[in-house]
Amino acid sequence: MFLRTVHAWGSAILGLWVLLVSVSGTLLVWKQDYLRASIPEARETFEPTPEALALIASAIEERFGPDDILQIDFATASFALTRVTLSDDRYAYVDARGSTVTEWVLNDRWEEWLYDLHHRLLLGNLGLTLAGLAALIVIVLVVAGLVTYWPMRQGLRQGFWPKSFVRGQLLRAHRNIGVVEALLLLLSLTTGATLAFPQQSQQLLLEPFRDDSYSMDFSEHLDGISGPGTGNWLPAMQRALRSMPGSRIRSAQVANAYSPYRVIGLQQEGEWNPQGLSKIYIDATGGQMDVRMDMRIQRIPERMYNTVYPLHTGRLDFLPYKLLLTLSGLLAATLSIFGLTSFARSGFRR
Repeated sequence: MFLRTVHAWGSAILGLWVLLVSVSGTLLVWKQDYLRASIPEARETFEPTPEALALIASAIEERFGPDDILQIDFATASFALTRVTLSDDRYAYVDARGSTVTEWVLNDRWEEWLYDLHHRLLLGNLGLTLAGLAALIVIVLVVAGLVTYWPMRQGLRQGFWPKSFVRGQLLRAHRNIGVVEALLLLLSLTTGATLAFPQQSQQLLLEPFRDDSYSMDFSEHLDGISGPGTGNWLPAMQRALRSMPGSRIRSAQVANAYSPYRVIGLQQEGEWNPQGLSKIYIDATGGQMDVRMDMRIQRIPERMYNTVYPLHTGRLDFLPYKLLLTLSGLLAATLSIFGLTSFARSGFRR
C-alpha cells in the first residue's frame, strides 16, 4: 500500500514532466530528418574526405575568427551540414562548400528551442538540474509501479487500451502499458540523468577505474612529424586518419588564443558515439602531434559510458532503434495521460 501511494502521488506530481519530455524527446529523435527536409543544403551529396573537411574548416576560421569558434561538428555523407558552435550562445550551419547557410542565437530556431525545453526546461543550468533530479525520482516511481503491478499481473490479458474512460479501465491500461514500457523508459531515464549530471556521473562511474596509466595512454603512438605546414588543416586531418585507420573525422576544435592545438575528433570502427571522442592534438604552428586519445583502448566502463549519448538520443544511424525510441516516447506519453486522468478523478477527492 505504501509503494502504491508513493507511485500514485509521485507520478501525479511528475506526470506532466514525463509527458513533456517524452513528446519533445520523440520529436528530437527525428531532428536531422527535419533539417534535411527543411534545408536544401542538408540534402546535398557530400563525401567527407580530408580535402573537403579541410576546406570547410578553413572557411569557418576565415568567416568567424578562431577565437570565437568553440566546436566544429562536421557534415557526413548522410547530413551535408556542418554545425559550428560559437561564443556568446551563437551557432551556424555551413554547407559542403564552406558557405554559411544560417546563423542563430541560442533558441532562435524552433528545434533548438525544443531541445532546450527537453534538456533544460528553458531554465538554463537550474532546469538541467531539475530535469536530472526528476529523472532520478521517476526511476524510483517506475520500480515502485512494477512492484505494485505484480499482484495484478493477470490484468495484462485485458489489453492496453481502455474499453471506456472510467477510472478502473484507465488504471488497468496504465498498468499494462507501464509494464511493457518499463525497460525502455528506464533506459531513457538513466541515460538522461547521466547526461544531466556529467561530472557527478563520471566521478561515480569512471574515476574508480582510472589510474596513472589512463593519462599515459594519451602519449603513446604519436607520429613524430613536425615542421612548417604539417599542422595545417589538410595534413593534420590526413595524419589523424593515418594514426587511427578506418576512423571517420567527426569534429574539430581550432587553434586560437586559448589553445595552440588543432584537435581532430574521430569516430572509430565499433564506436557508437558519433561525436568523435577519439582525439588527435596537433600543434598548429610546429606540427607536433602531442596527444593521441584512442577511446577503443580504454577500459570497459569508459567505453560503456560513451554509449550513453547515442542510446539516449538515437544517434546510432540505425533506423530500427530510432523507431523503437519513437514508440517508447509515444507509450510514455500515453502512460502519463492515462495515469494523470485516473488520478485526477480520484486522488484529489481522497
